[in-house]
Amino acid sequence: MRQQVGAGVAVLDGRAGVLLVRRGDDGRWDLPGGAVNVGEEVEAAARREVQEETGLTPGPLSLLGVFSGARHRHTYPEGNVVAWVTVLDTASSLGGVPRAGDDAAEVAWWSLAALPTDVSEATRAYFDALSAQVGETA
Repeated sequence: MRQQVGAGVAVLDGRAGVLLVRRGDDGRWDLPGGAVNVGEEVEAAARREVQEETGLTPGPLSLLGVFSGARHRHTYPEGNVVAWVTVLDTASSLGGVPRAGDDAAEVAWWSLAALPTDVSEATRAYFDALSAQVGETA
């Protein structure tokens, strides 16, 4: 097992909706995100991942949280296990039509009141934090 720093963004649409991607490797829904490259700033990685996976450019980023621990281990189809430490932000989209790209098989807007259930434990933790934050600002 190895540890990896990740960065992701919960892109919000202003109508209690969030943009999700269906992962190409396991078919589960998730927030756009991925690995931070060596020497890359976390914010730059988050923006790059959103652009690569959805075609959208996020607006200003706001920290949602830093996630790590047992819930954030991911076993890839080839058997590699990664312990992720993920910095997750929220942002609005600056416009455009989302399209699946890079390792995203599909992209879609989801209501925060009806998020998909076929997600990883890590993604469930992201949804919990996002719902708590949106509830505080509503």
